[in-house]
Amino acid sequence: MRHNTRILIGLGLLAAASACAGRHLPPEPDAYVAAGAIDADRAAELAASPASAWLDDLNSTEMSAFTREALAGSPELQVVEARYRASRWRARGAFGGNLLPSLSIGADGTRTETPAGGGERIRADIMTSSVLASWEIDLWGRLSARTLAADLSADAAEEDLNDARLSVAGQTARAWVGLIEAQQLLALAQEDLQTRERALELTQRRYDAGITPSLNLRTARSQVASARASEAQARDALLIASRRLQEVMGRYPDGALRAEGDLPSLAQLAAAGAPGDLLERRPDVLASENRMRAAGLRVHEARAAMLPRLTLTGSAGNGGQGLTDIDDSVNMISNLVAGVTMPIFNGGALFSESRASVADRRAAASEYVRTAIAAWREVEGAISADQSLEVREREFAIAAEEARAAQDLAEREYGRGVATLFDLIDAYTRRIDAERGLISARAQRVSNRISYHVALGGGARTGGIDENRETAP
Repeated sequence: MRHNTRILIGLGLLAAASACAGRHLPPEPDAYVAAGAIDADRAAELAASPASAWLDDLNSTEMSAFTREALAGSPELQVVEARYRASRWRARGAFGGNLLPSLSIGADGTRTETPAGGGERIRADIMTSSVLASWEIDLWGRLSARTLAADLSADAAEEDLNDARLSVAGQTARAWVGLIEAQQLLALAQEDLQTRERALELTQRRYDAGITPSLNLRTARSQVASARASEAQARDALLIASRRLQEVMGRYPDGALRAEGDLPSLAQLAAAGAPGDLLERRPDVLASENRMRAAGLRVHEARAAMLPRLTLTGSAGNGGQGLTDIDDSVNMISNLVAGVTMPIFNGGALFSESRASVADRRAAASEYVRTAIAAWREVEGAISADQSLEVREREFAIAAEEARAAQDLAEREYGRGVATLFDLIDAYTRRIDAERGLISARAQRVSNRISYHVALGGGARTGGIDENRETAP
């Protein structure tokens, strides 16, 4: 009875150890989360993230709704977020695997049969149990450096996720602007076609009355055909813009999506903040900084790998002919060893790795500088472009207003026979060009303002950098 109880206790301990190990395993991979299936907590997290904090400042409810839907359902973000989670789990595993002792238990059973003569065979069952523990003492900080480097790599992956969210938010907002621009250009092309058709009808009546020569009639027909071609091109451009927005949002790209709102009115840009503030808030700069710090720790790890190592190893085990013998703690054989190892010759692998880690750190430092300069360039470029686009929008508005008045005057004079058909066509062309330039200038300015917010790290308000965003210590 006592032996059976001990067997049950041993099996229970083995099962408990397995359960503890299984409890700390990472969860199963998440299924794809559709944009309309996110829960309230997830929606609140995305709404408060730096990637969407600046959206409401542009005063467009529709753009904000589309962008937050993209943040929840973008397949691109699903990929980056999964990679970040994998990196974070590996960092956790590096902490336990490098700094904590390892412990394992096992049980083995063997059976041997030998001939005993007369057709008889002797069977022997041998059961063994073992407990193994080992712990490397971190004398020189090599294991700590490896663990911290893994944690910084996970932090860099998290900033990559924030940067991807910013990118998707910017892509969605600009795609929405592109959709509105395409809708307005199509409406302009349709209006141009109607005006050309009216001119053709008037020219046809004048030709039938013998007032206008056939040259004018054929020219008017040519203008209508060209306007129809432009309308078809604008219709296709609208479908392309719609599909682009649907793709970013994670919807089926059938081209049926249309924008209901209009481009927002923009306030004047204020100071963007000090250049040093940008380095503390741009996710790509923070990711580059974390990778540079991790590279420095790997230099220390590579150098410490050439120093002696102190390892403590303990083992215990027992054996017998049945399960009742392997858990006998009284007769269990135990062993405790403390050993020091020193690498002497390994073909120069450790030295080469040390030199390579130094080169990796230099590359990481140069990458950080490159990323910082690119961040500053994007902000400065967005500021200067806003000034230029503001002038373009204002002047195209004046040109469009004057061109519309000139077109009305040309239509009246052509109807009275004062102006020629070519004067009317010229008025049409100038008005369309001015209207098209105004639409494009407005869309480009809004898109540039979106790029400005993204360049400032997503936590930026119109008047500068949002101080409420937490920064890395």
